[in-house]
Amino acid sequence: MKNILCNFIQKFRQKTITLLPGIWFLDPPKDVSLDGYRIDNVIQYTDLVITIYFSIVVLLMLYFILKYRHRPGHKAVYEKGESKKHIGFTVCMGMLVFLSIDVVIEGMSFRDLKEAFWNFPKGDNVVKVEVMPQQFAWNFRYTGTDGEFGTEDDLIPAQNQMHIPVNTPVVIQIAPLDVIHSFFIPNFRVKVDATPGMVNTMWFQATETGEFEIACAELCGNSHYRMKGILTVESQEDYNNWLNTLEEEGPEDEWEDDDDEGVPSRWGWAWKESE
Repeated sequence: MKNILCNFIQKFRQKTITLLPGIWFLDPPKDVSLDGYRIDNVIQYTDLVITIYFSIVVLLMLYFILKYRHRPGHKAVYEKGESKKHIGFTVCMGMLVFLSIDVVIEGMSFRDLKEAFWNFPKGDNVVKVEVMPQQFAWNFRYTGTDGEFGTEDDLIPAQNQMHIPVNTPVVIQIAPLDVIHSFFIPNFRVKVDATPGMVNTMWFQATETGEFEIACAELCGNSHYRMKGILTVESQEDYNNWLNTLEEEGPEDEWEDDDDEGVPSRWGWAWKESE
C-alpha cells in the first residue's frame, strides 16, 4: 500500500502539479526555500481533489434539480435512504474520499516531515539563531566567536532584523517573552509557534538572496499588525561582514521593562540540540 501511494504521488507531481499554478487567481509568495515545494504540493493536491469532488456534487445537484423538478404529470417519490443499496453507496463514497484525500495527504505529509522538516541539519555549517518575540517586535540572538549562547559575546541585531547566508541550513529556536506568537516566513513556507514555557525548533534553507517578510501568524494583542520583521538573505561574505559589524557595535540597547521598543539583552537560553 505504501509503495502504491508513493508511486501515485510521484506520477501526480510529474503530470499534474505543473498545471495547477494557472488555476489560482492570485500567485502565492515566491518560494525561495529548499523544501518549500513540499508544502505547495500538499496544498495544491488538496485543492485539486476537493475542487473535483465539489464540481461533481454541484453538477449532480443541477442534474437532479432539472430531472426531478415539479411539472404536470410528475409525482414525487420519497426515499429515506435506508436500503442496502443506498447505505453501500454512501460507504463507498465515504471511503473514496477518505482514501483519495486523507490517506494521500497524510502519506505526503509524514514523508516530508521525515525527509526534511524533522531531519535537522548537523555540523559546523549550520547557522543557529535564537528568536524571542515580544509585544510587538522580533528579537534575534546569534553566537559570538565562542559559538555558545548566553555568553558575553552574543550578537544581538536591531529588532525585527534577521540575516542569514544563502544556501546554508538555518536552525532557529524560539520562545516568547510574553504571550503566544508565531514565526512565519511566507516565502519559505515555514511557521513555528512561540509558546510560553516552551522552546520550539524549526529549520529552513534559502536558495535565493533578497529581503523577505517575517510575520506573526498568531493574534498577540492590539498592535499585532506591528509584528513585521525583515529576513535578509545574502552571500556568505556579506553575512560575515554583517556579523563583524555587530561585533564592533555591540548590543543595540539594554533591556528596560517599561520600554517595549528596546532590544532585550539579558535573554537567551542554552542551545538545545535537536535529535
